[in-house]
Amino acid sequence: MFSHTHGPYSPAAVRPRRFPGRWMLITALWLTLFLPLAATQAQAAPDTQQPTLKFGLLPFASPVALFERFAPLRDYLNLQLGTQFVLETARDFSVHVQRIEAGDYHLLLTAPHFVPIALDSGHYQLLAAYKEDLSTVYLVGRYDPATDLSALAGRRIGTPPPEALITLVGEDHLLKILGDQAPTPAFVPFPSHNAAIHAIASGLVDAAAVSINVARMEINRGVAVRILDETPSFPGVGILARKDLAEPLREALRETLIGMTDREDGSDVLRVMIYAGYKPASAEDYEPFRAILPRARQYLSPASPEP
Repeated sequence: MFSHTHGPYSPAAVRPRRFPGRWMLITALWLTLFLPLAATQAQAAPDTQQPTLKFGLLPFASPVALFERFAPLRDYLNLQLGTQFVLETARDFSVHVQRIEAGDYHLLLTAPHFVPIALDSGHYQLLAAYKEDLSTVYLVGRYDPATDLSALAGRRIGTPPPEALITLVGEDHLLKILGDQAPTPAFVPFPSHNAAIHAIASGLVDAAAVSINVARMEINRGVAVRILDETPSFPGVGILARKDLAEPLREALRETLIGMTDREDGSDVLRVMIYAGYKPASAEDYEPFRAILPRARQYLSPASPEP
């Protein structure tokens, strides 16, 4: 038998009094205040999940070197524009061009002679160009006795891939300077500018013909080479956006890239990158490179399913 220590069972003694009006009021307030807020948050959530956009880089250096150098630019664009760019590159120039023609990249940094290819593909709009012109420089070992380009006759010259504009311009200029009577140099291609430069120190080549920008970076890092001479300058790399990106985003990209040197945070990024920045550009700036495209395409491999 159960017993009650506090006397006989009495419902009125143990049941609390209910106030239905109070709970109805609380429920109504909750519905009024919080349900609209929850609905607004649910509608806003998808807008904060930006799609991943590919920022394709010309493979002029190793992937590690490229990603280290351009990660600050990627982060700056994402911060300024609220985008989600990720860096990508290709194993070689052939794959890079194939991806350009397929429109694989949303944002593209490519060589001057590949800009017409990108424009002809119909996928891309030119946004800007590298602020400083480029040139091919001829490097020799720090203590090499050479005093001018005539000293390179008959010697081994390391270069980036043969389809690279730096290589094409560098070969033409050197052969013109040496003339028909001098021994012909042996041009030795390497996967990147950096590799061609380091081949001097390892004794694989006697000199190198590479981009002035990469040469300066390697010299600043203490690589034991020096600049012997350089070619006349020509327009630098172009940066393009895919046409199916929203027009406001394309315009914002253009303005953000060109305006980096005018902003303190943008200048800080460029200083970390050791990069001059970007300037306005037009398709006409790159038209002269069409003449060199047939030679470049001779070295490009046909399309392959391999990444």
